[in-house]
Amino acid sequence: MNRRKYKEAILQLLTVAEQPLDVEKIRVGCAIGNWQTALKHCLELLYDGKIQGIKTSKSWIFFSNLPKKSTSADG
Repeated sequence: MNRRKYKEAILQLLTVAEQPLDVEKIRVGCAIGNWQTALKHCLELLYDGKIQGIKTSKSWIFFSNLPKKSTSADG
């Protein structure tokens, strides 16, 4: 998978995620073989303003910029 496909997969995964995801969950969810590769692409997307991320005491968590669609019948 090339770098563009990784970034598209990460964006799609974070868009449907119910909560922020850590790098390992993103790596597994996007079938990225290497943890550092997953982090690199996430940080590039963060820098480009396409996703949001927070540095935690352990590592990073990332989440989508897009608002979640409501599944309830709000009218």
